[in-house]
Amino acid sequence: MRESQRRPTIADVARKAGVSKTTVSRFLSDQAEYISEETYRKIEQAIQALHYEPSQMARGLKAKQSRLIGILVADIANPFTTAILRGAEDVCHKHHYSLLVCNSDNDPIKEQNYIRTLRSHHIDGLILHTTGANQSVLLALQKEKTPVVLLDREVAGMHIDLVGMDNAQATYDALNYLVCQGYNSIAYVTAPTADISTRMERVQAFQSFMADRKLQHTSIVFQIEGKASALPDFLTTFMEREDAHAKAIFTGNAVILLQVALAMQQLGYRVPDDVALISFDDPDWAQIVGITTVSQSAYEMGVLAAERLVARLGGDAGDPQRLYVTSTLQERDSTPKVAKG
Repeated sequence: MRESQRRPTIADVARKAGVSKTTVSRFLSDQAEYISEETYRKIEQAIQALHYEPSQMARGLKAKQSRLIGILVADIANPFTTAILRGAEDVCHKHHYSLLVCNSDNDPIKEQNYIRTLRSHHIDGLILHTTGANQSVLLALQKEKTPVVLLDREVAGMHIDLVGMDNAQATYDALNYLVCQGYNSIAYVTAPTADISTRMERVQAFQSFMADRKLQHTSIVFQIEGKASALPDFLTTFMEREDAHAKAIFTGNAVILLQVALAMQQLGYRVPDDVALISFDDPDWAQIVGITTVSQSAYEMGVLAAERLVARLGGDAGDPQRLYVTSTLQERDSTPKVAKG
């Protein structure tokens, strides 16, 4: 490589500015109190002339701080995740951290591999929207004193900061609203619940509420597996049940909501004429077509998770915290009150 093509080094900056490498290192480490104004200006001019960019990785290894935060999400295609990432990035940028984003696709093996990759990049901390597995890898992070904040979902047996929502209460509130609207035959459609605490909490709350209201015989839970090939058959069976109750479908997130809405359209069922529809999450398109939702501020969750992690990196050694965002029922046209008689 020719000299003109070589990436400039601290030594090159020092030589051009006529100072020592130690002085340049102090400049780069924001130790301006040790540098005269004239020397400071010379180093600035040398850096600009050489187009010098310090290696953040090298600086991080030397200072034992990389200024890198990893965030590992479960489904980057979900609008909920997009809002979380925006909130976390806003906080990280404010505190001069860079965010490394990975997507597990709800795959525990992929999650494990990405956690190891992030460790190899010497991240200062991790925000994790977990698959619910990989306790051993997370324990390794804890032993290395790398703080972890869980997002939306818990990991069994791990005492870690968590930012989420009171899923049981949000489920109860939505179901109580449906029953008050006159719907007593309710199907809850969710992604597979295995190891995913959020999904399990919502299903358990659904079953508990229906049992309390003596509606367990007119309610049903359906878990979508794979590419939802069984969804149309389930919806057809549910819609053709012969009972006198008005029917409603409650979906576990925005992705499931879209799958259900498309399947209902293909089957020829109309919302809300044939069935009411309500969902967790509040994607923009739900407002356009008038779907009632249980919204949670995913952006706020991202903000709180990043702020909690930054606090840990700043020396907060207190007990693990559980921070909850509030849920809000967004009532729209898909759940009209059932006419009596």
